Amino acid sequence: MITTVIFDMDGLLFNTEPIYFECYKKAAAEEGLNFTYELFESCVGISRDDAARFIIQHFGPETDIHKIHKRTGEIFEEYLASNGEIHFRPGARKALEFFYNRGLKLALASSNITRWVMFLLEKKEIKKYFSSITTSNNVSRPKPDPEVYLKTAQKLEVDVSECLVFEDSVAGATAAITARMRTCVVPQIKKPTQYILENAFKIYRSLEDIYPDMDDLLS
Repeated sequence: MITTVIFDMDGLLFNTEPIYFECYKKAAAEEGLNFTYELFESCVGISRDDAARFIIQHFGPETDIHKIHKRTGEIFEEYLASNGEIHFRPGARKALEFFYNRGLKLALASSNITRWVMFLLEKKEIKKYFSSITTSNNVSRPKPDPEVYLKTAQKLEVDVSECLVFEDSVAGATAAITARMRTCVVPQIKKPTQYILENAFKIYRSLEDIYPDMDDLLS
């Protein structure tokens, strides 16, 4: 029986990925580099350190990755400070409210940093729904390692078999599946791998599509 529903944040609850891409693109352009969307796809859903390895591999070992990451963060925070809009993904708020009103525990397991997670949850007025929030600052091994999900279950004192996860990225879904949690995938940027196709509980186009399967999801 499912008692806990765990959500990823970027790309699942919020349509932040296009914003992050533009921030990376601007930061790289200041260094005379062309940050392509294909490169961005390789960085989605993983830790900053892992993303750094992809970026250095792409541009070369002389790349000042720390400067690019720092500038990307500054550009993103400038966007937030200018009251730039952050949109929910389709069905995201409704799904949170639905599970919350059913009396289930809700948790967030994000690869983002705590400061940005808290800012976005408060800005969009959904922090109140979560009994637990775990970010990249709280783990030593980022997704696709299952640590963030195992730590979430431990914090809430629930067994992994009681957890239903919603993820959008390949790395995130792999982490949840490896943690032996019931994993539903709502792809945004990357198509599911064969491993995810074979091991995910359900795959949806949108969080708006989950309701006909609710008995199966929560049983």
